[in-house]
Amino acid sequence: MNKLIFAEPIGENFSPIGSAASQSNSAFSPTGSAEKFVVFFLSGRLYGVATEKIAEVSPPLPVAVVPHAPEWLLGIANLRGEMMTVINAAKILGGKTETSRDKMKFVVLQTKKYDTIIAFPIDRLSEITTLSGKPAAASADLPFVFGKLEYQSNEIRLIDVERMLSSIAPE
Repeated sequence: MNKLIFAEPIGENFSPIGSAASQSNSAFSPTGSAEKFVVFFLSGRLYGVATEKIAEVSPPLPVAVVPHAPEWLLGIANLRGEMMTVINAAKILGGKTETSRDKMKFVVLQTKKYDTIIAFPIDRLSEITTLSGKPAAASADLPFVFGKLEYQSNEIRLIDVERMLSSIAPE
């Protein structure tokens, strides 16, 4: 899973990962460097995840519920013959968990730390964009958000994927 795969172009700023237009010279950091993010809606808010942390964005898949599973686990799904763990990111991030299937997509995470494919449903995809500037610190009640940025008059919460996953599947 080295490529970011999209079923459809995302907004007018879309450029495929790996193209010259999508290359970032530096990583996003507290000093204000720029990095590409996949921006999406979840529980009525805009969130962003660095493209390097995402394997693909897929259409919704049937999810098999796992009996007696914790609240953060929605179940498992089949992604092209591979078992995928589907987590409830809305619940983990403290939002409401109702997702309309109209424009719903799955964000499939790319992580070498875990032996399984991990994904979460989002309400809808917004775009892939380069975000720059020093993010404002997130409040203590948002432990998996490492910062917030203003973008086109909207606040985007930047998710710390590794911290979020470590909280549900500690080493």
